[in-house]
Amino acid sequence: MTTTGTNGTEKAEKNAVGLRVWAPAKVNLFFEILFKRDDGFHEIQTVATPIGLCDELEFWLRDAKTGAKIEKTSIVECVDAAGKPVPGVPLDDRNLIIRAAQAFDEAFGEPTPVSIRVVKRIPSQAGLGGGSSDAAATLAALNELRGRPFSNERLREIGGRLGSDVPLFLLDGASVGRSRGEIVEPFDLPEIWLVVLKPTEGLSTPAVFRRYVALPPSPKRSLDAFCAAVSTRKPLNGEENLNKADKEGKTNEENWRKENGKINEENGASGISGENGPDEASKENGANGTSSANGKTTETRAVAAAVGGALFNRLEEVAATIWDGVARYRALLAATRDVLGVQMSGSGTAFFAIYPSEAAANDAAEALRRQCVDGETVAVARTLAQTFRFETLELAAE
Repeated sequence: MTTTGTNGTEKAEKNAVGLRVWAPAKVNLFFEILFKRDDGFHEIQTVATPIGLCDELEFWLRDAKTGAKIEKTSIVECVDAAGKPVPGVPLDDRNLIIRAAQAFDEAFGEPTPVSIRVVKRIPSQAGLGGGSSDAAATLAALNELRGRPFSNERLREIGGRLGSDVPLFLLDGASVGRSRGEIVEPFDLPEIWLVVLKPTEGLSTPAVFRRYVALPPSPKRSLDAFCAAVSTRKPLNGEENLNKADKEGKTNEENWRKENGKINEENGASGISGENGPDEASKENGANGTSSANGKTTETRAVAAAVGGALFNRLEEVAATIWDGVARYRALLAATRDVLGVQMSGSGTAFFAIYPSEAAANDAAEALRRQCVDGETVAVARTLAQTFRFETLELAAE
């Protein structure tokens, strides 16, 4: 059995009959819309990270029961975690998985027929990127099965034509996304624990963006200010892109920080504003920073507090104008113990909250489950440094 990430060094075994891939959800830690482009897309800046809430995909080169060679790519099964068929999921080329397989075959120059089984754990219409992640996993899996003919950069090019979020899943760990989201670069982020809450309601991404266009313009938030606040590597050309877009009013970093502190004060976050914010948050969470053994934990909690304090998503305020659940679900998460920040992911409707530790996240999730109704999803997850995990599949022994 082989496990690897998108940037791993091991190849799938030559005698493998397939691959199992865990395809993660993502959350947006920062999301700003700069302007609407002439091609109809929106120029954006985002910081996103994969998290350990995953769909599970199997790609079989041979029939799992008979061993017969697969002749045509198809999705033969799409079920939820309980094994029940997922309603409303198309199994033809309306599904991004099939379109990703077709795009790979076209780039490779010949078909790679596989039988695909999907276990869906990532909720749809959530802003968690489940469809895009599955498409990226398909590209990565077929590339593995073919012996890696394409570089990760080439896979991202192929993925970018399928959807704006697909490329971010073809880069291990957190990333900065630009243009319409398809241009990505690495973003330094330690492991952070969070809780995802998905309401029963969903929102259409196109509908949210259409609503954004209809609203009055707002001053832009600074990606570089977000990066400075969380003390990670500063992305290149951030302010250049912002200045290009800011036809609606200049961004003032001091105002950004002031507004951001106010937003997170309303969220119930702690240790957010000021140069000493992360250190104070770490002290409140029991990290004294006096032992070298605790140094990494202290630093990680400090970054978690800083990220929680700098969270921003332009689409959340837009969603609030067409869905009355924004304030309600934000308040649910903000009321949990030890929360460091709350935000809607992408175009919604999923919310996530950041916590100083796995234990704190588990405690919050337990409290939330007692308040949730049937159909609402509560999941504990951590940020991932490696986006995909693979396992080789073998035929059952006779």
